[in-house]
Amino acid sequence: MTIRRIYLTISAFLLTISCMAQEPQALQVRQLTLKNGMTVWLNEDHSQPKIYGAVVVRAGAKDCPGTGIAHYFEHIMFKGTDRIGTTDYAAEKPWLDSISAQYDLLAQTTEAVRRTEIQQKINQLSLKAADYAIPNEFNRLVSRFGGSDLNAATGYDVTYYHNLFLPQYLRQWCHLNSERILHPVFRLFQGELENVYEEKNRSEDAMGGALEKAMRAIFGSHPYAEPILGSTESLKNPRLSEMEAFYRKYYVGSNMGLILCGDLPAEDIEPILEQTFGRLPQGEPIDRGGDKPFSVERKRIDIRLPIPIIKAEALVFQAPTDYEADAQALDLCNQLLSNGKAGLLDSLGNEHVVMAAVAARTAFNDAGVQFMLVIPKIIFGKMKKAERICLEQVERIKQGDFSEETLQQLKRNMLTEMEQDMETIDGRAELMLDAFSQGRSWQDVLDQKERISRLTKQEVVNAARKYYTSNYLTLHKKYGTEPKETLSQPGYEPVKPKNAGAKSAYAKELEQMPVDRRAIRLVDYDRDAHLTRLSPTVELYTKENPINDIFTFTLRYLKGREAVPLTEPLATYLNSIGTDSLKKQQLESAWQRLGIDVRYEAEKKVFSISLTGREEQLEPALRLLNHFLGHAKADKEALKELKDSKKVDYKAFGKTKEEVMPAMLGRVMYGQASPYLLQPSLKEVKKLTSEQLLALFAELQQSACQLFYCGKRPTDDIARLAQQCLPLAKAQQPRPDVYKKTLSYDTPTVFFYHVPKSRQNYILTYEQTAPTPTPQQEATAKLWSQYMGEGMSSVLFQNIREYQSLAYSTRGILRTPSLAQHPNDPLCYVTITGTQADKTLQTMSAIDSLMRHMPMKEENLEAARQEMQNELQTNYPTFREVATHIANHRLVGYEQNPNEQLISHVPTLSAQAIETYHRQYIAPNNRVWIIIGDRKQTDLSAIAKYGKIIELTKEDVYK
Repeated sequence: MTIRRIYLTISAFLLTISCMAQEPQALQVRQLTLKNGMTVWLNEDHSQPKIYGAVVVRAGAKDCPGTGIAHYFEHIMFKGTDRIGTTDYAAEKPWLDSISAQYDLLAQTTEAVRRTEIQQKINQLSLKAADYAIPNEFNRLVSRFGGSDLNAATGYDVTYYHNLFLPQYLRQWCHLNSERILHPVFRLFQGELENVYEEKNRSEDAMGGALEKAMRAIFGSHPYAEPILGSTESLKNPRLSEMEAFYRKYYVGSNMGLILCGDLPAEDIEPILEQTFGRLPQGEPIDRGGDKPFSVERKRIDIRLPIPIIKAEALVFQAPTDYEADAQALDLCNQLLSNGKAGLLDSLGNEHVVMAAVAARTAFNDAGVQFMLVIPKIIFGKMKKAERICLEQVERIKQGDFSEETLQQLKRNMLTEMEQDMETIDGRAELMLDAFSQGRSWQDVLDQKERISRLTKQEVVNAARKYYTSNYLTLHKKYGTEPKETLSQPGYEPVKPKNAGAKSAYAKELEQMPVDRRAIRLVDYDRDAHLTRLSPTVELYTKENPINDIFTFTLRYLKGREAVPLTEPLATYLNSIGTDSLKKQQLESAWQRLGIDVRYEAEKKVFSISLTGREEQLEPALRLLNHFLGHAKADKEALKELKDSKKVDYKAFGKTKEEVMPAMLGRVMYGQASPYLLQPSLKEVKKLTSEQLLALFAELQQSACQLFYCGKRPTDDIARLAQQCLPLAKAQQPRPDVYKKTLSYDTPTVFFYHVPKSRQNYILTYEQTAPTPTPQQEATAKLWSQYMGEGMSSVLFQNIREYQSLAYSTRGILRTPSLAQHPNDPLCYVTITGTQADKTLQTMSAIDSLMRHMPMKEENLEAARQEMQNELQTNYPTFREVATHIANHRLVGYEQNPNEQLISHVPTLSAQAIETYHRQYIAPNNRVWIIIGDRKQTDLSAIAKYGKIIELTKEDVYK
């Protein structure tokens, strides 16, 4: 046996032993089974003052293909129960039963006039039933009892309901979330149905039609071929009786799980769980009709995407699901092909043979697919040639043309990535949710590490041969847009809730439950991370990693896009070049051997280079980084690709509302100082030389910088290593003072941007409001903003979405300058609403009315007050984030945590103070409007009553 072979054998053995070691407590999950068969997973982690809670139902779109019922029902689960969201359910129920019968009748009726009559009848009944409804009471109670980030999602195999909440409200969370399942009520359904219409139209604008066509092509007759939101025909014909049957079948204890991950109490909580979730019916065993066969067929399908110039194809192969034996072997095969560094497909990009090539597996419960995305070089690249070259790289895997050493390196890298995914509450909770929904245990997740460590070369070769066959589907990208289906405004009379802000008897019961009061936990800037000043212009922040031996190290120069817009193309360029002694592929191979992930990023105020890997590789990683800092080499092909990419970006801009919106907002807020107008233009990028970019890189290294290290080593060791390995002596230029003031407008104005074929419009408002030179004034402005537009209990959400069904999404954002640096500068308030084009005028009228005449509901204000405190806790940074969190605040002038002042003032602010703020600083403002959508679908002459219309073009907002 050779010395090299001995090394590899020992390496593999040590890798296996390390994976079999005792898992740290943070990775331990305790499983309970309640008496009704409901599975509970508990994971205790006190690193952040929050708990992630999720109720998981093993049912999704595949269990009601094409109908959208699973997704419909997800929406209904926010409307309350026979005890939540109603003043008198006994009086409300007959109206709701009549509505349900009318929907069943509507689904059986095809004659247009008769359908209209039934829909109007439903509208009349809905207005009567609304007399008893307390809109949004469930959402408000979640906030009132410690919750934030309330949401839900429907997939093909699973539906889940989740939010973050404070540990002292565990009892209330369990009561609320079990009550919502025990007897959900289909109230306010007509309005929610219209919101689902909005969601469908939004999906169509966001290339949802292309995705649906791709899924139909891949899955054929399998239920995964049907859209999660349902077909347009099904959306027009919902049957509440079918939804009720779906609920009875799948929302039962034996088909559901509960995941609680985070700052759980040490005492046994099983009694609480039995008292709450244990009330749910056990249900009957579910027969889903056996396995549904699936196989990929050899064919070619055109998919239209609004992306110009670029050619692209996705080759789709059949693949295993996550719980099949060879799933990890195929994943390792994909790592050999594309791992973002030096894989066989990566090498084609590194050596400029193709623009990009990526291999990845994705899986649902019943079927898996393997994708290979191929993008030839822009302009002269040939699709067939690029595809052939990529398949040749796969053939190398099939023939075993890769080293054992590379295989061991990639296994180590996969394990490092898995450990990172598990180290935080949010990451672990997501893994728990995925595993439970797939019918796997948590031990299965942990055992993946050992399975990966034991994988052999032959198993990887076998997986490549088994799944990368000649039988694959080709999805061919064509320029354009798939045909869009439109659901028009039905013209219902909106709900006029009599009980908005009322409190049900159930809410009063919750208030009587005991709460274990806890002090609010805030980041301590002096204790929670260690600051060492290596020189007047170099700072080192360190934080201990309590979980594993994975370090993160960031070198951050205090000069970003705001000061030097060219740093953005510089970051792209640096990701594509090598050095004077290492070509790009050789450099990436060196990083791969070290197991280091490297990222270059041009941020707003800083330019960052980040390294992540195992502790034992920190010093060689810093030395390799130093080599790159001093010896980066010009690459003509990389520069050409940079210019080609900029051309694609420029040509593509304006095809979707999502990319237009921030550019429009930047133009309105900052005028010609908008970051989208200060960025390098296509013309300027075309003139760029490699020498200019490398000179800028050298200049950056002379800027003041910050170092961030999170790991196991003491601060003195890191300071010594950084000074030995990096050119910190160069970093002497002070941080540039870049600050942009926002614009004020003297006259009402409407800015419009035309996006052809858009089914929805984005409606934004922008206004300046008063400065907040004192902490109390700042707290007043922030509480007003929370009450007005943040969260499901806000004025905007309740009135625009819930009562009038004018939009699927609506929110308000308060933008505040640093009180420490710019206390006398005005604040800005922005609202963002997505609505169907035919509702634009109605939506603008509603927003304008709310901004001028804000309704005050004491219960909703209390929810907003609690939400602010909840979010301060649930947004508490992870151990890897805390140092950057502190440094960012210090950069804008805060030496102590500003939230300390916020917390002291928010509880004392009265409803009168919030109303006074609104009356003085918001109601009388000249409001600027921004409309983004299709000119043909938008009545600009009617909109003109809100101000002078100025239509902007790409040249006005995007350089």
